[in-house]
Order: sequence, then structure tokens, then C-alpha cells
Amino acid sequence: MRWRLSVSWTVGTAAGSALALALLVCCCVFAALAGPALSLHTRTQALHQTLAGYPNTTKTVQVTGAWETFSGSLQPIRPGQNLDNVLPQALNDVGSGLRTTPLPLAADEWASLTTKPIRVAAGAAARAQAGAPPQLEVSYRTSLTGFAQLVAGTFSGSRVPSGDVGVTATTRTAARFGMHPGSRLTLAVPSGPVTLFVTGIVRERDAGATFWQQDTNVVRPALQQTTPASPLFWAGGVIADPDQFGAIQTAFGGTGLALQLEFPLNIGGMNADQVQGLYNSLNRATAVTPTLTGALAPAADSLTVSSPLLQDLALFLGTQAAVETVLLLLFVSLVVVGAAVILLAGRMLVARRQGELAILRARGGSLWQVAGLTLRGAVVAAGPGVLIGAGLAVAVVPGGGAPAGWPLAAIAVLAALAGPPVIAVWQHRKPAPPANPALITTAETRSTGPARPWRRPVAEVTAIAASVAGLVVLHDQGVPAGGSGFGINLYLAIVPVLVAVPVVVVMLRLYPLIIRGLLALSARGTGATGFVALSRAARSTLTGALPAFALVLTLSLATFAGMVSQGIARGEITASWHVAGADVMIQTGPGSGPVAPAAVTAIGAVRGVRHATEVWNTSWFTSFGQPISVSAVDPASYAAVVAGTPFPPFPAGRIGAAAPNRVLPPGAVVPVLASPSAAAILGTRPNQLDTLAATEPLTVRVVGTVSETPAQLSGGPFVIMPLLRLPGPAGAPAPNLLLATGSAIDHTRLTAVADRVIPGNVTTFRTGVLASLASSPLQHGAGLLITLTIATAAALGLFVVILALALGSAERGITLARLTVMGHERTAGLVMAEAMPALLTAIAAGVACAIALPLVIGSAIDLSAFTGTSIPVQLQPDALALGLPAVIIAVLALAALAAEARSLRRRDVSGVLRAHY
Repeated sequence: MRWRLSVSWTVGTAAGSALALALLVCCCVFAALAGPALSLHTRTQALHQTLAGYPNTTKTVQVTGAWETFSGSLQPIRPGQNLDNVLPQALNDVGSGLRTTPLPLAADEWASLTTKPIRVAAGAAARAQAGAPPQLEVSYRTSLTGFAQLVAGTFSGSRVPSGDVGVTATTRTAARFGMHPGSRLTLAVPSGPVTLFVTGIVRERDAGATFWQQDTNVVRPALQQTTPASPLFWAGGVIADPDQFGAIQTAFGGTGLALQLEFPLNIGGMNADQVQGLYNSLNRATAVTPTLTGALAPAADSLTVSSPLLQDLALFLGTQAAVETVLLLLFVSLVVVGAAVILLAGRMLVARRQGELAILRARGGSLWQVAGLTLRGAVVAAGPGVLIGAGLAVAVVPGGGAPAGWPLAAIAVLAALAGPPVIAVWQHRKPAPPANPALITTAETRSTGPARPWRRPVAEVTAIAASVAGLVVLHDQGVPAGGSGFGINLYLAIVPVLVAVPVVVVMLRLYPLIIRGLLALSARGTGATGFVALSRAARSTLTGALPAFALVLTLSLATFAGMVSQGIARGEITASWHVAGADVMIQTGPGSGPVAPAAVTAIGAVRGVRHATEVWNTSWFTSFGQPISVSAVDPASYAAVVAGTPFPPFPAGRIGAAAPNRVLPPGAVVPVLASPSAAAILGTRPNQLDTLAATEPLTVRVVGTVSETPAQLSGGPFVIMPLLRLPGPAGAPAPNLLLATGSAIDHTRLTAVADRVIPGNVTTFRTGVLASLASSPLQHGAGLLITLTIATAAALGLFVVILALALGSAERGITLARLTVMGHERTAGLVMAEAMPALLTAIAAGVACAIALPLVIGSAIDLSAFTGTSIPVQLQPDALALGLPAVIIAVLALAALAAEARSLRRRDVSGVLRAHY
């Protein structure tokens, strides 16, 4: 009971306003912490998915150099001497330097000396013989015994004959070359034959380790050829025994040994915010000379540091910057809107205690006492909301304690704690006149000093000028994706405010003019409801600028979030078409053979398929060597397929009909449709194209252009011609692509038919591509954040409407009481007619802000980052996104006004009048 009395004394008669403030603070703190946490969680999932797709050899730091240069730099030691400790010491020194960069190195680093492939002169089995003699590379690697497991033999070279090199081989290399412990192979080294003595056969302990993946020839031999015209040969590799370092130098020192130090990176537990630091560290590591100490220090300049991961990290950081630009704009704007609504709730809190504060000032209370009294009430109201909101965010949201969220939460808390005292001090800066005690309890705080009509226009012009200047700079420089400190860019946070300020100022100026015009029209009528309501509406713009500003911000944010959602959905659909080309894309495999007309007919007969066509894609080049891709199609069926896609219509009549069974006459000119780049190369005159296949040259003439088409999704210079039989042995049409369109295609049946008529094919369904795009971590997380933004904006909009209407409810109650005494009964009509004009004007201003926001920052936002493709997806105004939030807010306002009218009808009219007078 004592606690209840304490709370009642602290918040006074504003218990309802205090509860509203607590709910708002809880909502805003939760959104402020959940937004950045969800963003980080989403981006981290996308990072892990991206890293999982890279081979382990990419996630490394590699230090390379020529052994001859490296060893020649060691002044106290001469090449050819035993340097058994050089590689371990170099590995340790360079690794220590990289760790201080800092870089997260894993524990399984290794070093190697490797020869170039050398021809096997003798000792290889017959199955290692192909068109040319087999070749082997010999590598000395540290930590061999840790990465390899013996199957037969030993790692020791104690039984190796003098002058030979003891080596081990993997099971697959041994099987191909006929190796076993004790076998010998002779390599044709330029300085003289070198004999390899096999001491052991090994298998990989961890086949995915970089030790085995960096050079796969050591693991499994492969057929290779020096040039496309040269014969094939088997290429493999062996690893020298741990005690054969000196023998390697002696035997292969003059063949150009390559030194390599490999340091795998331990980045499995890294989050997306740490990628920039890793990228910077890798850049520093690759830009400086590696660290070597002692006798090895002079050789440091001979080493080069590189990392294949750098380029991939740069691509990820570019995508992340585009994603952060959108997500930061959403939830930072959400917190700004929340702060505006919290200030509105703070104003309500002060309004409910107006009489108490007026009495305090009339009795000589200072402004510090007014501030202290309202601050205590704000702390009691906001404190539980802060604790509950933060607790929910930390407990429910993955990574709810993300550092970027706390500054945003601090904005909401600051607005809740500082807003009510500042508002109270400003409103009660002048005490009520003591000569009129009846006005003390009416919170009469108007100043008796001279009016300053110029202050408002000057403030409005200054605010508009500052906002326009900021928007101009923003439009020219773009929206920065991030910032200093915790990654929150203050310029980004005020973008919605910059857009809303001019719109709200103009709205506040135009609103009285509009209402006065409507008032003049209503004065000609006989009813009192419209006249009285509009008369009151003309004196108040939703009870001030703050509610209007908060409502405009809320509506523009909800609309902007809807536009982002719609834009991502459009981008995913566009990306799916540019990946698949049609509803179904069937590509021939290495052993499939060409797509026969019967296969096209069979695919076209599958349930749901409306049109199907084959495409013959080949590569040609001009007389100047410029490559041109050529797609041969059946114009009629291809045009029907294209008509079922969003690609530009295909003008089939301009290139004639297909003639796959008639050989093209020599010298005939084939009409083609060309891409813009191909048209620039070929011009409008006949041009000859050549190919490496066994066909005669092809003469083409460009008769039109197509910007993009399903047959050539990669773009570039291409032409489309009718499907013809070309002169030459390889001139028979051999279509290698089949496209089909339709709705509700039976995927299972189509896959079965495709496997039967085109064995070894690769089938891609556009719906599958679209589903994979929508379910990726980035898209899923973005959808969750957008849903959170829209839901929170809707809740804030409801709060704005309720608080704004509550601020004027007392005056509406007095007016209705007076009219009721005079016999007026249309309570609901009066309430609606008074409040809705201001509300509808604010909604119109919010829609205007929502339309302006993409125009201002649209060039800086590319939603293609959410689709995982390079196809640009720009932010565009959307009718559904614009209309739905406005309708929802209008409906919520009507419901709130209806509830207020019902409440006013039930109140005691005489009691209301006595309380007022």
C-alpha cells in the first residue's frame, strides 16, 4: 500500500499517461536493441553461408618466394648446406608476426619446398602412361606425420640408398604409378637423373585440410596437357620424408624450388561486424615485409604475403554496406519516430499534471522544482519500461546485446527522461497571474508580454532551409552505410526528419486555410455540427506540431518499410527470371547429346507447360578476333516462350523462319537480331563470323536489336539467328538448351521426362530459384526486420492517434457538454468532424514524405544486395505500400474517435460543466 501511495504521489493524476509512457519506452527500447541484433545475426548467417562455400585454401594467408633467392640471402649459410631448421623457424617467425597484425590463425600451418613437374624417365607403371610420359613433382613439407597416416612402409629415410631421395606417396598416386615401399622411380632432372626411393604409402588424415587441398596433384594424379594440341599425360606428386630436407636441396636445388608457408585462418566464429577488421588486417599483412628473426632476417625481402580471401571479403563488405544502408535506415528511423512519440507521451504526462504544476509555480516554486517533480514521474514511468524492453531483447532476440543497439536505446531513454521536464519547464516558465485565483487550476500560463509574430516564420524558414540543405548534400553524396563508434551514422538517423520537416511546416501553414474554406461552406448550411466542429478544428492542428510531426514520421516510416519489402520481392522475382530465363531451363550435360525435336515435343506435353523451344548456343568471333555469342532458335516457338516472360518481346518476323534441314547456301547473308554491344561491333553491313568448329564462315547482317533475352542471360555481345543447317561437317544443328514456360508445371513429371529424353541434363526451375532466394539468411532476416519495423510503426501510429486525440479530449468534452445543454445530440458527428480533418491532413503529409523519401535517397539504395545478384533493384513508390498504412491509421483513428464519442455521451454533463467553471 505504501508503494502504491508513493507511486501515486510521484506521478500525481497522470497514472494513465505514465502507463502509456512506460509502454512506449518498453516498445522503443526493445526495437532499438532488437533491430541491430537481428541485423547482425542476419549478416553473420550470410557471412557463414558465404565462407562455407569457399574452399579451405581460400581462407588462408600464403607466404611465397623462390628458394634460391631466399637461401641466397642467408649470408652465414650457403645454398646446399643442411638447413633442416630453416622452415620451422621461418614458419614460427612469420606466424608470430601475422598474429600480432592481428590475424586469427589456426594451429595447422605448414611450409613446403616444391619442384616443378619433372618427367618420369623410368619406374612408372604402364597405367601411368598416356600420350606423353608421366610427370611428378616432389615436395618437402613440414608436419607430414601430423597430416598423413601410414598405410605401408615408414616415414624414415634411413634405408634410402645414398644419392636417392626418400619419398612417400598417397594411395591413389601409388596405385596410378605402381608404387610400393622399396620401389624406385627415375626423374629426368636437367642436371642429371634423380632417383626417388619410396619409403611409405600414406592416406590423408583430414582430406579437407589445406595441406592436401593446396596442390591436389599430390593427392590424386590427373590427366593434363601442356597446350590444347599437345598429348595428354598423367601428372602427380610425392612428398619427401621428414629427414630428406638436405637431399631435396642437393637433388633439386637447380630446378627452381618454390618456397611456400601456409597459414589457415580460424574465422568460423567471426560475426559480420568483425569482417572489416579482418579485411584491414589482411591488407596490412600483405602490404608489409613478413617478420623473420636471427639469421633468417636478411631473407625477409624475398618473401611475398598474399591471401585469396581478400577479394571475397571486399565483395562481402560491399554487399554488407548496401544491406546496412537499408536496415540502419529502417530501425534508426524507427527509434527517431519512437522518440517523437515518447515526447508526445511526455507532453501528455505534463498536461495531466498541469494544475498541480501551476499551483506549484503560483506558490513560488522554481523551475528546478518543476523539472524535478516531472523527472521523478518520468523515472517511475519509464524505468520499468526500460528494464522490461531491454530484458526481452536480450532474452528473446539472438545477440540481443549487440553494441550498436545501446546508443539507439539511449535515444529513447533520453527522450523519456528529459522530455517531460523540458516540456514542463517551457510551459511553466511564467507563473499564472495570482490576481485571478480561478485561473490557477486551469493552467493559465500565457505570457502577458508583447507578442512576437515574427518568431514562428523565422523558425520555420530556418528549419526548412536546414532540411533542404541537408537533403541536397545527401542526394549528391549518397547515404553513408555506417559510421564511427558503434556503427550508427547520425546523418543517416535524421534522413526521415530532414524529409518530414518541410512537409510538416507546409502542412501546418496550409491546414488553417483549408479548414477556413470548409468553414465558410459549412456556414451556409443549417446544421450546427459541421460549423462548430470546423470552428474548433480551425483553431487547432491536431493540438499542435508535435503530434502532426510524430504521425507524419510514423506513416512515412511504415510506408517506406513497405516499399523496401515490395522492392526486395520484385528484385527476387527479377533475379529468378535472369537465372532461369524461363519457368524451366534444361541444359545438356557433357554426355547428353543435342536436344532433338522429339524432346521438345515431350517436354511441351508435360502438364502445365504452355510453350517450349530449343536453342543452339555457339561461340564465334569476328575477323578482328572480337568474340560474339550466337543463339540459333526457331523464331516462332522462341517468340512464344519469350512472351511468357518479362523479357522484351521477340520480333520473330524480322529474322525469318527456321530451316534446320536445309543447308545454308554459300555466301548467303543471315539476318540476325543483335545485342547493343554486338550491334556496335557488327554495324549494319554484312559481316563474316568464324568459329573453331568444323563449319564454314557465317555471314550475318544486323536487322534489329534486343537488349536482353532468355537465350543469352549473361549478356555481352550476342546475336540471335534462325535455326539453320550450316555448311561443314559440324554444321548440323545441335541445340544445347531448352526453355519452357507455363503455370503450375508438374516438376516431378517434367524432371522424369527430361531425364528420359535428355540424359545427363541439368534442369533449373524458376520457382526453385525464387524459393532459394527468399529462404536465404539475408532475405529471411530482412523480411523479419521489415515486419518488426511495420508492426512497431503501426503500434506507434496507434499511440500517436490516441495521445493526440487525448490532448484535445478535455476541450471537446466541454464543447459537447455545452451543446448537450442546448439540445444537441450528434456527439459522434461532432467528434469526427473536428478531429478527422487534421488527421487526414497529417496522413496526406505522411504519404507525401513517403513518396519523397525514395526520390531523395533512392539513388543511394540498391536492393540487389538482398537478391544476391548484380541486377539493379531500385527503391520505387508502391501503391499498396503507400495506401495500406494510411488506411490502417485512418481506421484506427475512426475507432478511437468512436470510442471517445461513446465515452462522452455517458459522462455527467452537469459534472463536467461544474468542474470547468
